[in-house]
Amino acid sequence: MKASSGRLSQFHLLNSVESISKHLVETELFSKASFYDFIEKYNTFVILPAFGPGEVCVSAVNNQFKIVSKSKIVICSEKEAVYQHLVRHEIKQKYYVIKPLKMSRRYAQGNCRYLVTVHRKSASHVWSLHSYTEKMNTTNGRGIYKYFRHEIGNLSMLVAKKLGECFPTCHTVVVEIVYDMKIGIWIHDTMLHLPRSKWNQYLTLMMERSLKPFTPHTDLYTMTTLHDLLAKYHGIIIKPCNGQGGLGIVQVSVNHDHSYEIHSGIQKMTKATFEETYHFIEEHYLSEEDYIIQRRLPLARINGCPFDCRVIVQKVDSAWKTTGKIVKIAAEGFIVTNAAQGLASLEDAIQNSNMLSKPTESLEAKIDEICIAAAGQLEENKTGIKIIGFDIGITKRGGIGIIEGNSVPDLSMFYKLEDKKMYTTIKNIERGFFNAS
Repeated sequence: MKASSGRLSQFHLLNSVESISKHLVETELFSKASFYDFIEKYNTFVILPAFGPGEVCVSAVNNQFKIVSKSKIVICSEKEAVYQHLVRHEIKQKYYVIKPLKMSRRYAQGNCRYLVTVHRKSASHVWSLHSYTEKMNTTNGRGIYKYFRHEIGNLSMLVAKKLGECFPTCHTVVVEIVYDMKIGIWIHDTMLHLPRSKWNQYLTLMMERSLKPFTPHTDLYTMTTLHDLLAKYHGIIIKPCNGQGGLGIVQVSVNHDHSYEIHSGIQKMTKATFEETYHFIEEHYLSEEDYIIQRRLPLARINGCPFDCRVIVQKVDSAWKTTGKIVKIAAEGFIVTNAAQGLASLEDAIQNSNMLSKPTESLEAKIDEICIAAAGQLEENKTGIKIIGFDIGITKRGGIGIIEGNSVPDLSMFYKLEDKKMYTTIKNIERGFFNAS
C-alpha cells in the first residue's frame, strides 16, 4: 500500500523508528478537541497544513494568546476566540496537524531552528548531508548549533533514510530541527522535495563537478539566507520550489544608499531597511509555498531588456541531443523573460546585445555541452524523462548560468516562429517519428 506523503503519515513512519521517535513531538490531526487539549498542555504550539508550508503559531503571553502567521499577529483573550480565529481565517485546507513548539523561554522567538537538507542522486545512491540552513540569524543560535551539529546531522540522515524507503522517488529531504542547550534536539518538521522541485534540481546538478561553475548559488529561502545572500551578491531572485511560467518570482537588490529595491512583475518599490524588506516580501509576495533564493545573474540586454535562452534537449537514439534553441527578450520593465516582448535566434540576440565580446559559435557550443551534461544528471534523478527545457542565462561578459530546467517545457514559443522547422523537429522526436543522426 502506497504511503501518503502528508505530515501526519510522515510522523507515524518516523515514530516507528526508536532512534528517531525520541526526537519527535506529539503530533495530532487538528480538530476542536485536539486544539483544546494542546492549549491546556502547551505554552506554545503550531498548526500546519497536512501538505505544504503555512505555519501558524499560538502562544500564551501574559494571560493572553498570541497568534502569529507569516507577518500577521493577532491577540486574543479567550481560548474560544483563538479557535474561532483559526478556523475562520487561518484554516484553508481540509486537513491540518497540530504540534507543540519545543523551545525554552530563553529562545522563544524560534532562533535556534535549522533546515537540514539531505540528498541522494537517485534511489540506488546513498544519502549525504548537503546543507544546514539557518531560519533566523542569531549569535546564540549559531553557537549552540556548532555544539549540536554532529548529532543534528546524524539524526537528519536517519530521517532521510526512513522516508526514502517509503518514498523511493523522493531524493531530497529537508528536516527542520529545533534545539537549545536546555531542551536538546527535536524534529519540528520534515519536507519531501520530489524531482520537480527546484531545490532538488539544484542539488542534483551540483553533484556533477563540471556543472558547478554554471549553477548560480542557491539556498532555501529564510530570513537568514535573504540577509546573507544580499550581503554577498547585492542582488537575488526568490522563486517557488515548484513554480512554473515565471509566477511568484521576486527580485531584491541592494541600492547604493543601502536601501532595498523589490521588483516583481512590472512593479518596483524601495524599502529603507532589511527588516522592512523581509516583512514586506513575507506579507505581500510569498504564498503557501516553499521557496528558494538564488544569486541573480546579471543578464545581458537588448535595448535595455534582459534576455535568456530556452534550450530544448531530447533523448534521441538513447543519447541526449539539443533540438531547439530560442532567445526570449523580457518586456520592458519586467525581470522575467516569461513575459517576453520578442523572440530571436541566439546568433541575432548576441549580435544585438550589450555583450562585451560576441563569440557566437563557441558560446553556442558551450551552451549545448552544459545542457546535455545537465540532462544526464537530471535523468538519473528522474528516470523516464525524454525532454527537458533549460533556461540559460548569458551575462554581459559572456558567462553562462543554468537558471532552471523543466521536464514539461512550454513549446509554444517555437510554434510562434515563422520558420516551423525547430518546432516540427521537437514534436516529431517527442512522438517517436524522427531519429536524429
